Amino acid sequence: MEARIPPYTDSDNGEHRADDRSFAAFKKKMEAAIEATKQKSKNQRDRKKKERIGTKQAWCEQLKRAQCYLGVRPRSVPNMPNPMEDPSISPRELERAMKRYHSSKGVELPDLEVSEPAPFAFQDHVVFVCVDVEAYEKDHRPITEIGISTLDTHDLLGLPPGEYGKTWTKKIRSRHFRIKETAHLHNSEYVAGCADNFEPEFGVSEWISFKEAPQIIASCFRPPYSHPLGHTNSDAPVETDTPKRQLILVGHDIKMDIDYLQKLGYNVANLSNLIEALDTAELYRAWKHHQNPSKLGSILMEMEMIGWNLHNAGNDAAYTLQALLGIVIASRQSSLATTQSQIARRTEVLEREARDRAKEEAHEWAVADVEGGDGGPPKPLTRIGWPTSDQPYQRRTNATQSSKTINSSDRSSGKMASEMHAQSQTTKKIEAKQLQSPEAEIKSEPWIADDEEAGSFAQSITEKLAFLEEGEEAEGGGGVKLPVVKGETAVKW
Repeated sequence: MEARIPPYTDSDNGEHRADDRSFAAFKKKMEAAIEATKQKSKNQRDRKKKERIGTKQAWCEQLKRAQCYLGVRPRSVPNMPNPMEDPSISPRELERAMKRYHSSKGVELPDLEVSEPAPFAFQDHVVFVCVDVEAYEKDHRPITEIGISTLDTHDLLGLPPGEYGKTWTKKIRSRHFRIKETAHLHNSEYVAGCADNFEPEFGVSEWISFKEAPQIIASCFRPPYSHPLGHTNSDAPVETDTPKRQLILVGHDIKMDIDYLQKLGYNVANLSNLIEALDTAELYRAWKHHQNPSKLGSILMEMEMIGWNLHNAGNDAAYTLQALLGIVIASRQSSLATTQSQIARRTEVLEREARDRAKEEAHEWAVADVEGGDGGPPKPLTRIGWPTSDQPYQRRTNATQSSKTINSSDRSSGKMASEMHAQSQTTKKIEAKQLQSPEAEIKSEPWIADDEEAGSFAQSITEKLAFLEEGEEAEGGGGVKLPVVKGETAVKW
């Protein structure tokens, strides 16, 4: 950055004056440096802004494609001539022709009537396959549940979607698989797991093994598409001998579920008839223009849908597919006035938050920068900058705290030896160099401490550890115990 700063020149003849050490020369150099920094920051902000716009644009385009798949938005007609360029069209015909032209481009679409069937053709007549996978909360490697729900657009022909697509949700087929090998693992601490509570309206849970999982998952991506044995939410007959259909993968934060399927031995990317994957978390953000993602339960509540026993893989898959339908239908019903009111509300919220942050920051500085005083006593260095060996260590004024941190019984017990040994080699070398005398050799090998050496080392380290700041005490949860033992027991530093 300094290389981009122009050399100082004389204001009269423009010649470089290397010997000018005046304040004016210094000020000009600093201003050039500040300007270069501002330009660099501006370029970074512009780049990040373009990335954010690109991400949001991808979400909005994903939502429009989902609307096309479900027949509530027409697919653009390529190379359709603009009626305005045709001089032979009469003014009366021009108005109707322009409406058709705008409709073909997805502009000025007619209002969606949810009490009538989809106004446009279902693009590609796809089958939606929604996947949700649950893993053990304390170790995400063991997979405990798999939920797969499907929706065939053939079942929606001639059927009105209803408010938030609730009529279409009745055509969703769902299955819930539990893994036998991980049946003993239950989520309850970080996630309110409910593996036993697959909703009866969706079907019944099925037990499978890890070995069976890939084949059973694959069967849900083929006809009859997650049609549970003896149970269905669709009145359509079960067909197993049909041409290969185009598939759309659906999920809420779908990337994680794809990774879990790969761990089970099934890679959805290998499907030749898989068109793309739709993520309801991104679709909802595109619809509501939200910066942050929302949980599935919050999305369901926004659309007045009921979602009992979430975090059951089977339920989540069914609810995610319901959320997809609700987002697609509701986003086509949103008028320009609604969008403008959302922008106004969002702007009001952001302005209020900015004012609150400014007031809070001003209050913090008012409390921190009190009038008068001399700054108090000198503050000792923290662990980042230990005093050198020839400087006296400053002890805490609270002697009882030092005795509480390290006591004589802990010196002889060596309870924390394994924990100290687990420190990284880098940290070990740095602390050894700072705590030992300059003549001491830094080693990673164990050393033997006899009774006298152990006591001396303990006393030395006790004094040094007493130097830690109050933040160390808050994190310790009981103080630091010294790993020194007697006799021939090796102690690693």
